[in-house]
Amino acid sequence: MSAGNKSVAIGSLVAFAAKTGSLDRRFTPAPSAQEGIEGHKKITSKRPREYQSEISLSTSYQGIVFRGRADGFDPSNECLEEIKTFYGDVNQIRDNHRALHWAQAKCYGWLYCQQHQRSHINLALVYFELNTEEEYPLEITCEASELQDFFEQLAHIYCAWQKILNERQALLQLWLNNLAFPFGALHGPQRHMAEAVYKVAKTGQRLMVEAPTGTGKTLGALFPALKAMQHTPVDKIFYLTAKSTGKQLALDTLQLLNNAQPHSPLRVLELTAQEKSCLLPGSECRGDSCPYALDFYTKLSAARAAAAQIPLLNKSALAGLAAEFSICPFYLSIEMARWVDVVVADVNYYFDGTPLLLGLSQEFNWQAYLLVDESHNLIERGRLMYSAQLNRADVLRAKKAAPKALKKSIEKINKVFLTLNKSLPQSDEAFIQLDSAPPKLPQALEDFTQAFLDFVQHNPQHEILNGPVQQLFFAALAYGRIAPLVDDDFSVDLQHNDNTQILTLRNLNPAKQLALRHQQAHCACFFSATLHPADYYQHLLGLPEQTQKIQVPSPFNSRQLQVHISQTLSTRFKDRQAAIAPMCDIIARQLAHTPGNALVFFPSYEFMHLVLPYLQQHTHDLHIQLLIQARTMTEAARDEFIGQFTAHRNILGLVVLGGVFSEGVDLPGAALKGAFIATLGLPQVNPINEHMRAKMQAKFGQGYDYTYTYPGLRKVIQAAGRVIRTPTDEGYIWLLDNRFAQAKIKQLLPQWWFS
Repeated sequence: MSAGNKSVAIGSLVAFAAKTGSLDRRFTPAPSAQEGIEGHKKITSKRPREYQSEISLSTSYQGIVFRGRADGFDPSNECLEEIKTFYGDVNQIRDNHRALHWAQAKCYGWLYCQQHQRSHINLALVYFELNTEEEYPLEITCEASELQDFFEQLAHIYCAWQKILNERQALLQLWLNNLAFPFGALHGPQRHMAEAVYKVAKTGQRLMVEAPTGTGKTLGALFPALKAMQHTPVDKIFYLTAKSTGKQLALDTLQLLNNAQPHSPLRVLELTAQEKSCLLPGSECRGDSCPYALDFYTKLSAARAAAAQIPLLNKSALAGLAAEFSICPFYLSIEMARWVDVVVADVNYYFDGTPLLLGLSQEFNWQAYLLVDESHNLIERGRLMYSAQLNRADVLRAKKAAPKALKKSIEKINKVFLTLNKSLPQSDEAFIQLDSAPPKLPQALEDFTQAFLDFVQHNPQHEILNGPVQQLFFAALAYGRIAPLVDDDFSVDLQHNDNTQILTLRNLNPAKQLALRHQQAHCACFFSATLHPADYYQHLLGLPEQTQKIQVPSPFNSRQLQVHISQTLSTRFKDRQAAIAPMCDIIARQLAHTPGNALVFFPSYEFMHLVLPYLQQHTHDLHIQLLIQARTMTEAARDEFIGQFTAHRNILGLVVLGGVFSEGVDLPGAALKGAFIATLGLPQVNPINEHMRAKMQAKFGQGYDYTYTYPGLRKVIQAAGRVIRTPTDEGYIWLLDNRFAQAKIKQLLPQWWFS
C-alpha cells in the first residue's frame, strides 16, 4: 500500500493482524465468489422483513479509515451477523479460520456499536453449507468496550506497520529525486527509449520498443519507470519476463540502482516458482509435514518485518529469511508482494488465468507499470496460458483409481469421447480439426467436479487427493475456465491414435485475453530486440491502435559484424542430408580463420545429432571442444554449459534454435566470436499450424507470415544477437540457407548488419 492510501478493508486488517496457525495447502473445496454471493442471498431472504443487509461501516484510527460491510443486522434480537459459506462438514473448518472469522465479526461489532452508540451487541457467526443449505449459527454477546479493545489492538498493529511504510515512502521520494543514471549519462539510443518510457507513465498509454541487443533495454526501462513514480500515478512496477535469464538481468540492474546511493529505501522482490523455492521438496505444504509451514502465520509478523528491511528480496535473501525464521520462502514472497515497490517475475504472475499480481492490483487499486521484457515470447506463452486439454488416457486412469462414488461421473466423460469417436469419419489421420467441442462435455465435467467436491467434503484425508483423480479434477476445472472463452481466436482439435485421444481447446490468437489483463495496469511498455514488423506484434499482443511505437537505433555498426549468407546451401527438410558436408566445411574453415568460441544453431535435436559425427571429423585437427545441448537440462546444467564459454576459448556449442541458449545469454568479448544459424527457424508445417495460417489469413491477410515467417526470423535474430554484446565486440554470423538472400527475408533482418 502506498503512503497516500489511508483506507483499509476490515478483511485486510484481520488477515494482516489476526491470522495465526500453520500453512495447509491441501485441497479443500471452497465456494466461488459467485456461489458465496448466492449463499448470502439465500440466508438473508429467510430473515425477517426488518432485517438490514450489507451495512456499510467505517471508523478512523490514527489517521487510517478502516471500512467494510457487515453482512446483516437483525433488529428483532439485536444481532449483527457475519455469514460464511462452505462445503462439507462444519466440524472440519480449521480453528485458525474460525478465529479469523470471529475477528472480522468482532471488528464489525465495534464499528456498529460506535456508529449507533450502543453499549453492547449480539454477534452471530453463521456458517451456511451450500449443498444442504443448512445454517450453523454461533452466537455471543459482547460489550462495546470489549470489542473496542479488540479492534484497537489489531488496528494498532496495522498502523504501526503503516507508519513504517509511510516513513519509507517519504524517504523513497527523496531517494528517487536524487537518483542519477549510474553511468553518467544515457547514450543516444538508450535516452530515446527512456524518454518514451517516462512519457507513457504520465499519459497511461501503451508503448512498444524495439531495441537491439546491447542497447541496455533493462536499464533503459527500469530507470525512467522508477523516476516516474514521483510525478505520475505509478505506485508499483512489475518487471515481467518469460526467461529466468531476463529476471536475473533485471535484478542485477536494480541492485546497481540500489547501490547508487547509500541506505536505499527502494524495495524489490523476486517471485520464484514454488517448486524452485521449496526447501523440502517432496514434503506436503502443511504444518504437520513441513517445519517451514508449521505456525507460518504466527511467525509471519517477525519475518515480514525483517524482510521489509532488505532492499533486494531475491531467492537467496528469501532462503536466508526462511532459515532464520523457519518459514516458507515461497509464501513469504507472496506476502511481501504487497509491500514492495518493484516485483520481478515470470509473465504468468500477471497474465495467466488467475494471476497473483493482477489480483492484488485489482484488490488494492494499484496503478501498476508493466515492463514486459522480451515481449515477443508473450505471444506463444499467451497461447499456452489460454488453452486447455483433456486426455482420454487420463480419464481412464482416473476411473481405474477412483472410489465407487466417482466412477459413474468419470464414465460419463469417457462416453463423451466414445461418442465423439463414433461421429468422426473413418480416417488414418492422427489429427482432426473439429467444428466445435462435444456439446455434452461441459455438463459431464461439471457433474464430475461436483461429485469430486462432494466426496472430498466427506473424505478430506482420502488418497484420491494425491493421484490421477485429482489431476483429472484440475484438468476439468481448466477446461471449464477456457471453454466459455472459445471464439474465432481458438480452434478445437482431436489428436488420436490406438491408445488415446487428446481434445484441445487451442488458443491461436491471445490478443483479446492479453488485452483484458494489461488494460488493468496504469501503463505498459513491451520491449524486445525483435518486434518487427510492428503490426504483427501489436495485433497478437492485443495492443490498441494508439499504442506508441519506437525503434531504437542500434549502438553497433556493420564493421563490428561480418554477416555471411550461404548462397548455395539449403537446410530445408528435404535437403538436410545433402547440406551436412558443405555446412561442416563452412564451419571448419571459419573456425580455422577466426579462432574462438562459437555456437551452431540447428532446426532440431535430430538434425543436430545427425550432423555431430561429421562435425567431429571436420574439426578434429582444430583442437575444438564440442558441447552439445541436451533435450532436458537443469538450471545448473545450463549455467555450467554457458560457463564453459567464459572459461575457455576453443568451444563450439551445438544448440537448438529457439531453445534456452538462443536468447537471454550474455557472452561479450572473447566469450563468443561467432554464430552459425543452420535454419530459418520456420515452425513445422503440420495441421495445427496450417489451421492457424488459415485463421491468420482470414483475420489479418498475412497467414503465412504470421504463422511461419515472422516467428521463425524472430528466433534467428535473437540467436544472432548473442554475438555482439558491447560496443567493442567484433564477430561473425553465418546464415546457412540460401533463403536468407531473398529480398523479402533480408528486409526483415536488422539493417545495421548490412549498412
